[in-house]
Amino acid sequence: MLTLTTETALDILIDWLRDNINCDTPIIFDNDEDRTDSAALLPWIEQARKDVCELRQLRGGLTVRTGNVL
Repeated sequence: MLTLTTETALDILIDWLRDNINCDTPIIFDNDEDRTDSAALLPWIEQARKDVCELRQLRGGLTVRTGNVL
């Protein structure tokens, strides 16, 4: 079994949220008042995925340049 990275875990979550949207699955993630559903959550998870990738690239660049790991 492959090691589950943060990026892979977020990819799985993104695919699941998209499936929920495509199938009109009525999952609410917070409460009946705010009603945060898959469509509302998806852009935030996609941005988190991008942020994690950028952070990993920055960390990699610092390791190569300085020899230090964050």
